[in-house]
Amino acid sequence: MKRIIATLTLCAAFVGLHAQTVNRMVVVPKAGQPQGYVVNNVDSIFFTSVGRAAADVTINKTSFSAAGDTLWLAITPTAECASYRITTTTKARADMMTTPAALESWLDYNNASSYYQAFTNAQMTGFETPFVAGSDYAVLTLGYDKYNTPCEISRADFSTPAAPYIGNPSVTWQTTDSTTTTISMQFTPNSDCASYTFCLFEEGTAEQQFEQWAPMFGFANLSDMIKQFGYNLYSDSYTNTWTGLAPGTRYDIYILPMDANGAYAPLILAKASTMKQGGEGVATVEITLGDFKSSDGSYYQEVTYTPNDQASLHRDMIITADAYNTAEWGEAGVLAYLKGDNPYDPYWNQYGVDNATWNADPSTSYIAFSIAKNANDEWGPLARLEFTTPALPSAPAHKAPALGKRKAQVETSVFGKAPRFEGRMINRGIQLVQK
Repeated sequence: MKRIIATLTLCAAFVGLHAQTVNRMVVVPKAGQPQGYVVNNVDSIFFTSVGRAAADVTINKTSFSAAGDTLWLAITPTAECASYRITTTTKARADMMTTPAALESWLDYNNASSYYQAFTNAQMTGFETPFVAGSDYAVLTLGYDKYNTPCEISRADFSTPAAPYIGNPSVTWQTTDSTTTTISMQFTPNSDCASYTFCLFEEGTAEQQFEQWAPMFGFANLSDMIKQFGYNLYSDSYTNTWTGLAPGTRYDIYILPMDANGAYAPLILAKASTMKQGGEGVATVEITLGDFKSSDGSYYQEVTYTPNDQASLHRDMIITADAYNTAEWGEAGVLAYLKGDNPYDPYWNQYGVDNATWNADPSTSYIAFSIAKNANDEWGPLARLEFTTPALPSAPAHKAPALGKRKAQVETSVFGKAPRFEGRMINRGIQLVQK
């Protein structure tokens, strides 16, 4: 061990002139929360080197039944591992806990015990939340060194077998109508399907949605999410119409059939598309200036973007004149920005008149831009409108960014009902016993 700073007396020079105000030493980790110490209670500070402190875990065997779930594990602490803590969770949540700080927070939430010994075949029982059939899970250990520092994570994944279901529950589907903004689909269950539900996603995004929401809601598999976010459960033939969809867009509709006991049958994937809007002519946009307003110490400029009947979609922005007149932007930069895809911005593609409200500062010159493409995906000319916001007696509380940001708006969900926070996997009573 190499002692770099010895006793607190050696730190006195550091606090020196600030002795009247500095009375805390704070350690700020890269991940996790800052840890503070009262200076008068700190005896010494030192730095040292420690090797890998981990409890390597492997899964020997698994058993899942109504009588109780059991895992048989081999756990081998490294030489530097003084203790370790262990938990199980869904794979989706485990994928999010990649740092010691994140895993330690989850272990604290579950009141996970500390272990000090190695196991060759530990029987792990006492799961407060049973494992869900047909799902992916992980066993996670967090090693601690002799200074009680959370160190390395070890992980072993496993899957549960699918639950048996009665008969062959299934649902047939048929797209009965589609417009530029709506899709209608008829669902018909077979005699083995006691109930079913369904959920619509933009094509190829269901797995992304699962990765986003599963850690929060405790979904063990995609079927859990479909059931949670889907519409009500249905038992007879039903025709649903989704509204407010994006024109010219492909969608995935996941259908979940269930048997008389509520057991999941395999998901069914249906495909549908909305019709394209616009024409084959030149797509243009007209930009008009609205009111300049203030709210909660910030200022906003209203701008309306009106596409012509040839436009299938358009994209809009404002930027300060100063920023536009830099090498980074200019017309080429604006065109590259607007023609680029931005799937994480819900306002990026506009399909009709866009009454936008942008953050903007008083007495500032801006340029509004918009560009549209037609039904053949051909871009039209770049529309622009230069304007200067009016002067106001007070300056803004927070200066607006050079590239205008929209004022927050309330978003509606295509899922069908508001999600509920439930189903989290909690394992506060797990035990390890050598067998």
